[in-house]
Amino acid sequence: MSAVDTVMWRGDADRRMRSTICMVEVYDCEPEWDRLVAAHDWGSRMAPRFRQRVIESPLHTGTPSWQVDPDFDLHYHLRRVRVAGDGSMREVFTLCEQLAMTPLDPARPPWEGYLIDGLADGKTAYFFKAHHALTDGLGAILVLAQLHSTSREPIPGKPQPPAPQTEDLSALGVLTRQLGEEVRRVPRLAGMALDGARALTDPKRALSRVLRYGRSVPRVAGLVSPPGSPLLAGRSVSWRFSAFEVPFPAIRAAAAATGASVNDVYLGGLIGGFRRYHERMGVMVESIPVAIPISVRTDDDPAGGNRIAVGRLAGPVGIDDPFERVLTIREQVRAARGEPAVDIFNTIGPVLAWLPGQVLTQFSGTTAQNDLQASNVPGIPWETFVAGAKVERMFPFGPLPGCAVMATMITHGQTACLGVNFDAAAVTEPELFAQCLVDGFNEVLDLAADAGAGRLTHVV
Repeated sequence: MSAVDTVMWRGDADRRMRSTICMVEVYDCEPEWDRLVAAHDWGSRMAPRFRQRVIESPLHTGTPSWQVDPDFDLHYHLRRVRVAGDGSMREVFTLCEQLAMTPLDPARPPWEGYLIDGLADGKTAYFFKAHHALTDGLGAILVLAQLHSTSREPIPGKPQPPAPQTEDLSALGVLTRQLGEEVRRVPRLAGMALDGARALTDPKRALSRVLRYGRSVPRVAGLVSPPGSPLLAGRSVSWRFSAFEVPFPAIRAAAAATGASVNDVYLGGLIGGFRRYHERMGVMVESIPVAIPISVRTDDDPAGGNRIAVGRLAGPVGIDDPFERVLTIREQVRAARGEPAVDIFNTIGPVLAWLPGQVLTQFSGTTAQNDLQASNVPGIPWETFVAGAKVERMFPFGPLPGCAVMATMITHGQTACLGVNFDAAAVTEPELFAQCLVDGFNEVLDLAADAGAGRLTHVV
């Protein structure tokens, strides 16, 4: 397990820091159960991490190890449930909230999948949950893509990898691996020391680099972020889901009109919603602490694990003009990506992993200062099917590691699906909050020359 994944895994010791990522898919009909089971079996062989469990160090320090579960039982991980009530999407999301808040079994591969029957209009839903240490958002999409097909009918001739071989990993084996990691790190540390020595040949330049990095560390660590909004100060262990959708061409049109990126428009719409919510609740602030993931994943990286850095923004809630707000966010995002210390958590992660569990939990709690964490993950851009059922929507929901609101957007075909997970103690007026997000997002979409390209709508 990587050092960053270790921080997430051990953070679960605090109930408010659980790092469960979720996805709700909506199908046009009921998938064939046997084909769905077979798809999960095949997918877990294509991505063996989903057959692996975590083996902790006997000292509970250092990075844990992944081991193929000798007792892997797909019957445990894949389940079938029926939604209560009238089968509405509200009932579905209420069920998914409850499932999301239930802790994963640390003795098994940390994921579960649920086929949800009983939806109105003959539809079916699928709920997937996994620990963030297993994979990041992009990795989860890559894995879920293994379950999807481009055809409603079975496609013959798919590769059939064997099930991964189990291995006996003892406590001594974990310690040996940890020691091996430290030994392999020596050449890299020696190389860094040599680079430092060479830099001393130009002391002025070396000092400038050190000072720039030193000034960058507090910004990346969130030590100089704006204070959290008093309106969103409440924290609990209760999650609430809200889903939205918007035609993706409308977001692209707004990005073209403002000279910004799709991600800048997305953030501008979210923060516009926060502004309206503060106005309606009679509590105004100039800015809120916002965190965004910055992917450092490459094509050679495996689907499992996390390949992310953190960017910090001062969300400009006080800016009324949506155009100015988007451009302000654009410049903040550029600055965050260019921070010299942007990858500091991956750099110091191997040291953090050796800290005692209680100390490490306190460190992971730095995300609690954020009022908003927002992620934008590329989705599956073509029509997809699962075991004979067409996938109509994919709504992602990130965890709430102490923050007030976690927003995640993915694209499915020509639709951008937005999942918002918020702390029930932080957002006390959920219906008003949802309407404010709709209004704030749409005022940004209205900046496009063709303002009729589409609007954000509240699904549930």
